Amino acid sequence: MVRRLVQALVVAMLVACIAVPGMAADKVKINLWFAGNPKPMMDAVNNELVPDFKAANPDIDLEVTFVPWGDLSTKLATSFAGGVAPDVFMHGQAATAGFASSDQVEPLDGYIAAMPDAADFGVTLDAGVYFGKRYMMPIFGSGWLLMYRADQFKEVGLDPNKPPATWEELRDAAKKLTIWQGGRLVREGLDLPSTGVNPPQIWACLLWQNGGDFFNQDFTKCVFNSPEGVEALQFIVDLIHKDKTTDTSINMGQGNIPSIATGEVAMLFAVPGDCAAVKTYAPDVYKEVRIAPPLARKKQVALYAFNGFFMSKSSKHKPEAWRTMTYFSSPKAIETICGSLRSLPPRQSLANMSFIAEDANLKTYVKGMPSARGNPNIPQWVKIRDVLSRYIEKAMYGAMTPKEALDAAAKEGDEILKK
Repeated sequence: MVRRLVQALVVAMLVACIAVPGMAADKVKINLWFAGNPKPMMDAVNNELVPDFKAANPDIDLEVTFVPWGDLSTKLATSFAGGVAPDVFMHGQAATAGFASSDQVEPLDGYIAAMPDAADFGVTLDAGVYFGKRYMMPIFGSGWLLMYRADQFKEVGLDPNKPPATWEELRDAAKKLTIWQGGRLVREGLDLPSTGVNPPQIWACLLWQNGGDFFNQDFTKCVFNSPEGVEALQFIVDLIHKDKTTDTSINMGQGNIPSIATGEVAMLFAVPGDCAAVKTYAPDVYKEVRIAPPLARKKQVALYAFNGFFMSKSSKHKPEAWRTMTYFSSPKAIETICGSLRSLPPRQSLANMSFIAEDANLKTYVKGMPSARGNPNIPQWVKIRDVLSRYIEKAMYGAMTPKEALDAAAKEGDEILKK
C-alpha cells in the first residue's frame, strides 16, 4: 500500500514538472510599444491598465516598452530591419503612409468591422487611412485652435464671448490687441511661430479654410501654391509686416510660463497641452484664457492629429495582438491614457470625461472635432512638410514673396513625389 502511494506521488511530481513548463510555453508573448515616456502616462499604464489586462488575458504575456518620441522612428526602423519589430506599437497618424507603403503594418478593416462599438470613434478612425484602408486605432489626439485672453479682449473693447470667427475678425482683433511702446513691441496681438514644423501647420489650417489643398487627387503633384494657398500665406505675412501684430525676431514667455500667461501675447494658435501648461504654471491666469472654435473662410476647418496603435505585419500572433489593441482602445483604457496626458479622446462617448467636463477650453477642442482635418497620409509627407517649413519661414521673414516661396516649395515637392 505504502509502495503504491509512493509511486503515485512520484508520478504526480513528474506530471507537475512537465506541466509547469508546458503552461508557460502556451502563453503568447506580445510586445507593445508606447510612444513617449511622461511619468503620469507610464504610471497609469503600468499600475492600472497592464494589471487589468493581464488578469483578463492570462494566456498573453504582455511586455510594455515606453519609447521617447525622439527615438521612436529610429528604434522602429532598426527593429523592422532586424526582424524583431514589436507586435503592436504607437505612432502618429502622419506615419501611416510610410509604414503602409513599406508593407510593415497590417490593415485593420476586417478587425474593425467586427468591433461592436466601432461607430463610437466617428471620424477619428479615418486618421490612419491610406489608400482606403485603415491601419491605426486612435488613442489620443490634439488640435490647433485659437487661444486668447478674455481680460485683454475687454481691455480693448472686444467681447470675450465672441472670439474671431473669420480671417477678417482675427486681423481686426490682433491689431486692436497689439501694443507698441517707443518702437518696442510690448504685447503681440497674435503670436505666430516662424520656425520649425509649426508654421506650416498654422498655414495648413488657413489653406483648407480657404478651399485649398496640398496635393491633387492622386497625390502626383503639389497644388498648395494655388491662389488659395498664396492668399493664406499672404495673410500671415501681412500680419507680420503690414499690420505689425507680431514680431518674429523676439521670443516671448518666461521659462516654463507660456507667453500668453505672462501677458506678452493676447492670442495664439494652441494645442490642448498649452492649456495644461498655463493651468500648471500660471493657474491664476488660466481663468482668463479662452479657446475659440475653428476659424472659417470658405470652410470651417482646423488641423487635428491623433496618435494610435499599429499592428506589425510581421507579428506571429495577430489574434492576440488585436486583442491587445482592442483592450488599449477600450473606453476604460482611453479614458485612463487621455486623463493622464490631458489629451483629446477619439471616442465620442468620452467627450464628457471628468477632466474635459471641468474645463470649458477642452470642451471647445472636443466640439471642434467635426471640423478636424489631418495631414496628408502619403509616404513623402514629412519631407515635403520640411520643405514647406523652410520656404514658409523665408516668406515670413520677407526673404521671398508668398508666391515665390510656395512656387519654389511646390517645385521641390514635385521632385520628391516623383521619387
